[in-house]
Amino acid sequence: MSGKNEFHPKVKESFIAAGYEYFDGDKDIKGKTRQHRRKPDYIAVKDDLIIIGEIKSPNEPPTKGSWRKKQPNDSDEFAKVRQDIHDLEEAGMVDPNVGGHGIIIRGQIPDYLSKIGITFDLPASAPGSVIKGGYTVPSSQAKNVKAALSNCGKVKYQVIGNNNGDGLVTYIFEL
Repeated sequence: MSGKNEFHPKVKESFIAAGYEYFDGDKDIKGKTRQHRRKPDYIAVKDDLIIIGEIKSPNEPPTKGSWRKKQPNDSDEFAKVRQDIHDLEEAGMVDPNVGGHGIIIRGQIPDYLSKIGITFDLPASAPGSVIKGGYTVPSSQAKNVKAALSNCGKVKYQVIGNNNGDGLVTYIFEL
């Protein structure tokens, strides 16, 4: 289970098993405008909770240089997060295995929140009033993600799918 095609279906299964309605970013979430690709990998809904999430498969390690480079569609805030974490890594203050996850937690997922109604809409069946971030990674990255959550000030979070044999874990946190 290393690539997107193998990993993403397992994410959907883990949310459904936990009682969530799952919307795939590619199949179920329609993009708007030219920047329609700026949408989450998934939206999961349960009661009044909406989770806007990102998935990183085993083929997408947190040390990838592209995670640190400003992308054409980055908001100013997201670009600043990328640069801040890159600078901390260069100074030896943050391990790149942790810093990469911080870019997603502090930058990419909050960027998705700011794009609601602009590059994508929430599903019609998502009447929830509480929106949180979700970050799904291989179980082997759990220690690094916990460190990144702590570095980002996210000390309270919920975990879905750890130690259930599917090789992935999802962290749900306040945005």
